[in-house]
Amino acid sequence: MKVLLDSHAVYWWTIGSHRLSGTAQALIEDKANTVLVSAVSFYELDNKMRLKKLDLKPQELRAAVTASGLQTLAISDLHAELAASFDWDHRDPWDRILAAQTRLEHCTFLSLDVAFDTVLHERVW
Repeated sequence: MKVLLDSHAVYWWTIGSHRLSGTAQALIEDKANTVLVSAVSFYELDNKMRLKKLDLKPQELRAAVTASGLQTLAISDLHAELAASFDWDHRDPWDRILAAQTRLEHCTFLSLDVAFDTVLHERVW
């Protein structure tokens, strides 16, 4: 199974937070799964770190992702095109990219955010 992590899931995984659900943790730890972290999540989390909203350094985030065997997913022009075309009353451009990547890459999306249920068929938490 291919699993794309929402930004909060990446962060909680990295810091070992109890806020990560048991289902989410099991999916990430299952070596049979391909677990992806979007480039947009790095941007979103790096920005929050810069604003001192998160207690982590960008290099720590990248080291944890690499050490965990998670794979980075780049943003393509097709992801951007689909994200812009959604008929979805959701203004967060980063969430729109994540939804587009989930669809185009045929992933299960790992997120606590129920707003994605409007445009995705496979959100789990």
